[in-house]
Amino acid sequence: MNSSLRAQLVMDAISRAVDCDFQIASNLMGEILRNSNGQQMYGVCCGLADAARQTLVRLYGHQGPETMWGLAPSDPADEPLHPAHAFSLRFITAFANGDMETCKALYLAAANASADDYAHSVIALLGDVARLARRALLELAEGGEEPAAHPH
Repeated sequence: MNSSLRAQLVMDAISRAVDCDFQIASNLMGEILRNSNGQQMYGVCCGLADAARQTLVRLYGHQGPETMWGLAPSDPADEPLHPAHAFSLRFITAFANGDMETCKALYLAAANASADDYAHSVIALLGDVARLARRALLELAEGGEEPAAHPH
């Protein structure tokens, strides 16, 4: 699989996930996983995280020079966060803040887990990107095209 096809499949997977067509989105990510090596999949994860970063900027504007992005589960008191979902939130946060060393460490930890855990981590990343995009679509539809005021 060449990089152009991989990028197109990632965009298709994001689009399907945003539309809540999870089976097709999951199938697309499976195809990407089967036809990509570790370095290519790291690039896929960074691409997903960049889509999340762009959505955060769209929602809240650019961060200030002394601020950092932070993501948390919707209600951390509900139950412990599954490791795949912890990976996803941490990876997006590290990427959005430009902390590529943490991104690499998180990715290597996920990639060195079992094949099922690794796949679950990548799918969780796709799911979180889709949730952010759906939230942005809803908020921007309700309030026009201007980004929301930054929460500080």
